[in-house]
Amino acid sequence: MSFNPSTISNIFFFLFLLSFLFLGYLLFAPFLKIILISIFIVAILYPIYIRLKVKIKSEILASLITTLLVVFFLLIPSILIVVVFTNQLIQLYPILIEHISKAENFDSFIKSFPILSGLYEKLEKLTTNFNIDLHETIKNIVAIGLDFLISQGKNIFINFTLVLIGIAFIAITVFFLFKDGHLLYKKIYSLIPLPEKEKNYIIQSSYNAIQGVVLGSVFTAIAQGILSFIGYYFAGVNFSLFWAILTFFAAFFPIGGAALVWVPIAIYLFFAKGLLVGVLFGLWGTFVISTVDNIIKPIVIGEKTNLHPIIFVFAILGGLNLFGFVGLFIAPIIVVVIDNLLNIYKERYVQGA
Repeated sequence: MSFNPSTISNIFFFLFLLSFLFLGYLLFAPFLKIILISIFIVAILYPIYIRLKVKIKSEILASLITTLLVVFFLLIPSILIVVVFTNQLIQLYPILIEHISKAENFDSFIKSFPILSGLYEKLEKLTTNFNIDLHETIKNIVAIGLDFLISQGKNIFINFTLVLIGIAFIAITVFFLFKDGHLLYKKIYSLIPLPEKEKNYIIQSSYNAIQGVVLGSVFTAIAQGILSFIGYYFAGVNFSLFWAILTFFAAFFPIGGAALVWVPIAIYLFFAKGLLVGVLFGLWGTFVISTVDNIIKPIVIGEKTNLHPIIFVFAILGGLNLFGFVGLFIAPIIVVVIDNLLNIYKERYVQGA
């Protein structure tokens, strides 16, 4: 049995290449989220950079100005939002735990609501058959949720220096991606062993997906956070800023979205503040907070992605599980690329057969 020397050479080369690519992945893995966030930022703001470069006639100065815009209008506000959210959560935590931990107050609180009372009693009977204490279960679930949020917030305070270092790395990466990103793009583009038409199709559709999904999600979340704060403030909800920030984060979730926060608050207001306040806030939530989602996303996303919404729901949930918060933006890109590759496969091997 004889081996072709060129075959052996090819096998050795690709094994060698894959080994070092894997080692390269291990080197960059700790910074993967920073790199991905930086790529998303640059992909979205690259048109602004191009306009500045044309006017200023300097790559370095245009990159520096665009990076400073990112730092002052995106990175620093993001940190301030997290700090404020954590601070308000720490203040709110003992108040919630005090009310929940008192069994009598908790039961009377739930049963004072006609709608919740019947449901609570049915659940109580059902769980009793399985030797489950409903009150303890609800208390534990709420406590676990609050403990998780507070632990994450404390980690940010404890690792504040690391957070600042992370922001610095993002800023530096963004600067060099603006300045030299086109060289990296050309290098990667030249290495893709596909016809020009197919490469352009995959890259352009992926870029459209990044701009559409990321911008659509971010703009919607910001709008819903601001509008919800207005509603919470005028409805007299305590810790209005905290609930508004929570609404902002909830807006990124594909199932429920901002309604996961404002609907329970509307129910609370209905019973705690009276019929008028509850109904008015419910109308504000329905026709203002949630409706803005249906206005902004179609305008921003448009036809940039043509996949069924349920695919995005499962993809985003999987992305959250796999990548954390960044997965909200990575997951849609992955499914769009898969869809594009399947379209190329269909054109090549099914229709062309």
